[in-house]
Amino acid sequence: MKIFKSFMVMAMALTAGFFASCSEEGVWDAYDTTSTPTYSFEQKKSDYVVTPTDTLYQIPVRVFRNNTDGNDTIPVNVNIDNDLMTYETASVIFENGKDCAEFVLDFDFDRIEAGIKYTAKIEFVVDSLNYFEHNASITGNSNTEVSVQLQLIWEPVGKAIYREDFLTTFFGVSNIEYEVEVENVIGTGLIRIKNPYGEACPYNGPDEEGNLNYDPDTDHYMVLNCTDPEGVYIDGYCESSMNQGYGVFTFGSIAYYYMTKGKSFEEVKAAGYCGTLDENLCITFPAKSLLVSMADYEGGGLYTANVNGAFKLDLSTTTLAE
Repeated sequence: MKIFKSFMVMAMALTAGFFASCSEEGVWDAYDTTSTPTYSFEQKKSDYVVTPTDTLYQIPVRVFRNNTDGNDTIPVNVNIDNDLMTYETASVIFENGKDCAEFVLDFDFDRIEAGIKYTAKIEFVVDSLNYFEHNASITGNSNTEVSVQLQLIWEPVGKAIYREDFLTTFFGVSNIEYEVEVENVIGTGLIRIKNPYGEACPYNGPDEEGNLNYDPDTDHYMVLNCTDPEGVYIDGYCESSMNQGYGVFTFGSIAYYYMTKGKSFEEVKAAGYCGTLDENLCITFPAKSLLVSMADYEGGGLYTANVNGAFKLDLSTTTLAE
């Protein structure tokens, strides 16, 4: 199936800025870079934006000095907010005759996830107890930040058959089926439904006076994370423009709700809150595992949805089935 087909695009945005340096006593001033040895990170900040089919296993962070004399080891502090970035030693090593060195971050690209920004902050070690042995100073960038995130590029994959079981929470309506447009982030299990409660929804009018129950000028999406076909969930709280007189509808899933409360994906899956993507490319959820709210009803609180267990998205009619 094409749900795991991929293509390659890579974008990297780098921004550089240089700042005045700080002396050993913490007084900011400008150093004469032609006399004492001085050091600077090349970039103040480096942001890598990659697609699922790129390969980014090492991230070089370049550091410069104003001379090329001798081998040189400069200590650094490294703060990482994730377990995908690692490094060998907390130092930058210059070789004799070189004015540039690299501090290399290893990156476990195979485990990158959408929606997460992976960040590392690196800075020279400069304090009165652990200072550069040769009384060197910093000029330019005394620290740098490196981040990596997965770019989401949504591609249309055709129309799917959608069976409704959200409105049944509040209204005595049938579980109707209708066609909806679907998009996929190529190379991932991310699916989104375009305007599932817009023009396509038969319950949206127009009424006898020609009024619509939705905003026809703005697109709204319901995102389904099918990365694990046995652990599908609605990713985020997906607001629509549909208003049946009690404010706009918002849709979600209990799995996502508990993950925002600190539960792991494995825990919510084991608890039976997730849906499935079966071999026929149909997505279903257990009864009462979805959530719905209306903005002006009871303070916009979330209520159990899919009360009949009827929700289904049939993707077999899309190009994902080819």
